[in-house]
Amino acid sequence: MGAGANKCTGVGRQSAGGSLWREAFFLAVVLAAGIARPAAAHDLRHEESSGQGAVVVRLFFSDGNAFSYERYEIYRVGEKVPFQVGRTDALGRVVFIPDRSGVWRVRAFSEDGHGVDFTLSAAAGGEVTGSRRPLIERYPRVLTGLGLIFGLFGLANLYVSRRTRR
Repeated sequence: MGAGANKCTGVGRQSAGGSLWREAFFLAVVLAAGIARPAAAHDLRHEESSGQGAVVVRLFFSDGNAFSYERYEIYRVGEKVPFQVGRTDALGRVVFIPDRSGVWRVRAFSEDGHGVDFTLSAAAGGEVTGSRRPLIERYPRVLTGLGLIFGLFGLANLYVSRRTRR
């Protein structure tokens, strides 16, 4: 009867499985954090300001490094021909003087695929009157991170379940 009781309860097997679950979850979190951190360092951000009759847009990565010497284009919203084209300066700045009030589209991009595309409102004198940003700018990245965590956890779960069957 003693052998049958151990066989039915399977106590040793459950605790080993629980331990494997914790290890798999920990591994998934560590891997996701290790992958997500370098990706966040290349998140391109921007700040707008006004100065001396011009609009100044500063482009930078989330780690603070400037988006230096990269191409940009500025459009009046609804137009296909750029109002201004060029490259950012050493500090990652784009400076332009709007010829009329309205909404302006700023696109900046590098050859390796980093980039930003946003609109801002500016007066003819160069004063920024508003910027249209998504309510939660990082929302797509959060979903990607969660998907990565769940995907890694699923793979770890598959590995653990196959390992415990042996």
